[in-house]
Amino acid sequence: MRINNSNNSNNSNNSSPRGTSLENDFRQIIEDERFHDFALKCSDGKIINGCKAILAARSDFFYSYIFTESENKNSCSFNDINSTAMKIILEYLYTSRIKKENLTVNNVIEVYYASIYFELIDLQDYIIKFTKISLIGDEDVVKKLLSECVEKFSLNVDNEISRILIDCVAKNKLEKTKIDSLSLEGLRYLLEKTLDAQIPFATPEFDIWQYTLAKVIRNVTSNETLEKILREKSFSPCASQEIEGIKNRLTPLIGYINLKRMDAKEIDQHVAPFDIYPAKSISDGYRSISLNEDNEDEGLGFIRGVPIFKWKSNRQEQALRFLPYNGSKDGFTVTELTQKSILGNLIFKGRGVYEWKILIEKLSKTVYIGICDINEDLKKNDQDYHGWVLGSDGYVYHKGKWKWYDAKYKEGDIVTVHLDMKKRTCAFSINNNKKPIVSEWNTIPSQIYPIVSLGHGSKLRIEPINSSNSILPLYFYGNMPEIFIR
Repeated sequence: MRINNSNNSNNSNNSSPRGTSLENDFRQIIEDERFHDFALKCSDGKIINGCKAILAARSDFFYSYIFTESENKNSCSFNDINSTAMKIILEYLYTSRIKKENLTVNNVIEVYYASIYFELIDLQDYIIKFTKISLIGDEDVVKKLLSECVEKFSLNVDNEISRILIDCVAKNKLEKTKIDSLSLEGLRYLLEKTLDAQIPFATPEFDIWQYTLAKVIRNVTSNETLEKILREKSFSPCASQEIEGIKNRLTPLIGYINLKRMDAKEIDQHVAPFDIYPAKSISDGYRSISLNEDNEDEGLGFIRGVPIFKWKSNRQEQALRFLPYNGSKDGFTVTELTQKSILGNLIFKGRGVYEWKILIEKLSKTVYIGICDINEDLKKNDQDYHGWVLGSDGYVYHKGKWKWYDAKYKEGDIVTVHLDMKKRTCAFSINNNKKPIVSEWNTIPSQIYPIVSLGHGSKLRIEPINSSNSILPLYFYGNMPEIFIR
């Protein structure tokens, strides 16, 4: 039987009569002050009222507080949880749900902190899923959330959200020319957590130094002064108080930037002149470079962790489409509408052996996969390829020369590029069948980009790489595809 009592207040606000939806009924309790007998005093000074019976029944924290621990049974103060987060906590406790519009990137860190405080595991899982979805396509949102996470939890934080944010920020190159939302504390946390970790990282160590230096200077002075400092490679354009402020902010960060991953010219011309690193650190950096050059087994690579790159956009960007493969995050498809060459956005230099795999989804005309000089002019249209590449016809090409390599590939095949920057050699595999080093390629330069050239209708996808082969799996992040290498 359904009873309609017109004298019941708030009934007109229900989307359905009481008794038909438990969730709707309990949402009404949140707003109906007649049920309120417990005050939650939040960190922003606001008071959120709740129902003691529901809070105690749904939360071990409130059960313990209300019935066993406190003399004052009617209120509780929270110094670290604001009213916005508390409202969402109550919504979840009352209904086991969160309305989509209530959880946003602007409050997700606060809510996650509260969910941990109240030990709400299912809510934490929901927030993790929300965060992963929210991070797609916006690098600055990731940096903003990492900064908020460090500020909320401290530099010692280590939870699932912090690990997700570190991975996402690490996979996007830090650019000294960009003003972004990453705080100095967030940057310190990123550098500390990734210093020796074998996770995908997109920024060479020297670029980290330049990004850090620029961010600190901007934190103290103007953009105009920043340009003068970088141009003169000196803090002399600054007032003495500004110089002190810059050095005080840089000092906690430089311990997480490894000079041994830079080359001598970078240290000599762009690091040492600022007199931030101790003399011994500069000396150790030079010594490591010497060992790197003389000994096959000594020295570090130019980038921490596992290098990762994305495909660079170019003047034909409008003719290029990057798509997540079947909506997943473990690969990408690139489709060309005309014959074009596309570069990776990471320069490989120094030493190291690197590999990446590409699946041929669709093949139209000849596809070329390989490497090219960083000074290559992609605007040249006298040939369909650039650099040192393997064609789908089984030949290897460089400039106007080609050679039969016995490595044809077709739709469904996987091509692996094997690049040794120490020996300056390159080889390819087709479906894990590795071919010899291309001996004629004896002019590979000291700095190269990855490259693919493909024609109308062709589709190439970066393949996840088996970690048992010492290469980390690939993920898709943002609007551009990525590839892991070792």
